[in-house]
Amino acid sequence: MISLWELLVVDMFNSFWLAVIGVVFVMWLIFMVGKVSQVTSLNFLSIFILAMAIGYSNPFIAILTTLLILVNQFFIIPKLING
Repeated sequence: MISLWELLVVDMFNSFWLAVIGVVFVMWLIFMVGKVSQVTSLNFLSIFILAMAIGYSNPFIAILTTLLILVNQFFIIPKLING
């Protein structure tokens, strides 16, 4: 039986980060087909990328990603409140 790691990272994308970007793109397509708002989908996908960075990258990339997503969230929250 083949694992998801073997399928996505080793066979399809040959890199962990390319596999993450591929999964994010597929999830974004699913959100767009499901007519989820752009702000909500980008919010969810940024948290997914943050989780991948914290779990599988070195601390510098995780800290940089966290800071970028916090700045992004600072601008997204007023859009979520105003509707």
